[in-house]
Amino acid sequence: MPDYTQLNHYVPPVAEGISDAWKRAMARLGDYTAIVVRALNVRPTTVVLAAQTEAHLLVRITTQHEHLILRFAPEDDLAAYTYFCRALSGQAIPCTQIIQRDLTKALVPFAYTLERHVPGVAVSTLTADHLLRGAARQAGRALRRAHRITVPGVGRPTPGGRWPSVHWPTALRQLGRQLAPPPTDSLVFSVEARAAVARLLNDPRLACPRPGLIHGAFGPQAVRCTAADHVHLEAIVEPGMTVGGDGLYDLACGLRSAFPLVWREGLLEGYCTAGPLSAEETERLPLLRLLAAYWGACRAYMRAEPHAADHEEALRLLDELAPGYALQAVEPADTKPESAEVQTPVS
Repeated sequence: MPDYTQLNHYVPPVAEGISDAWKRAMARLGDYTAIVVRALNVRPTTVVLAAQTEAHLLVRITTQHEHLILRFAPEDDLAAYTYFCRALSGQAIPCTQIIQRDLTKALVPFAYTLERHVPGVAVSTLTADHLLRGAARQAGRALRRAHRITVPGVGRPTPGGRWPSVHWPTALRQLGRQLAPPPTDSLVFSVEARAAVARLLNDPRLACPRPGLIHGAFGPQAVRCTAADHVHLEAIVEPGMTVGGDGLYDLACGLRSAFPLVWREGLLEGYCTAGPLSAEETERLPLLRLLAAYWGACRAYMRAEPHAADHEEALRLLDELAPGYALQAVEPADTKPESAEVQTPVS
């Protein structure tokens, strides 16, 4: 029998930046794993902590025949995650295969899924240009197919399967508040740039009358592949909290200048394999690329990661899309002009 207690990790109550739900999940991870394993009648030989993402704890369960992943969500209800994976699976698009799920929190106090282990590595770890381009082309083709899957609404479904009645621009604003919460944006961008982006979110060109399935947090880190002489796409993994909306937002995120050029070229080539972007899509993509770069710079800054590439791209797109647009922006009444002159991000 495997030792489940080695998964338990005590977190001091005074630890900062960790919620009570996460502390409880980490402290009793082995206990909860044992409960789920017995309930599902799985007979593991070993259990280990495989990874910890921003929203989930992943436990790798090894049996005599295969590797499985038990995913716990201390704060996420896993409704968006399971919807995304099942939608891709229904169209035979490479994705995480969910074997069992429980979003009710009846067995353990967290939603969980049991999945098949996805082999390979994240594309973000590849260094050879030909492998990176090949993986990007395959990911682009898969992403285009995913975006053709229609969904009942924008944002994310509830565990009961209901979708909120919100419009895509509203979901974009919510996404922006998650990725670039104040005052982070004020430390990276000037008050004029912030006001211009706020006005951009009201642009009618961003409307999405027919929402489709989206990843919501796309990039080379969300694509797993196996690579030797050639590369093979294994799955698109780890969707974000928003899984319904404008598919071009995924493409915009994948084309951020923070990613290698060969990745960006391959992704766009693969995405357009089935046909070029329409005139409307070609006009809308730069707007979404601006938002992706703007939020990407803020998020990287919060994590103390390099953010200069996204910052420069956001300012360049702002100048190209609307020369002088930021200068026309009206400063919020509760903001002091002296504190708003942040022209260069803090390293």
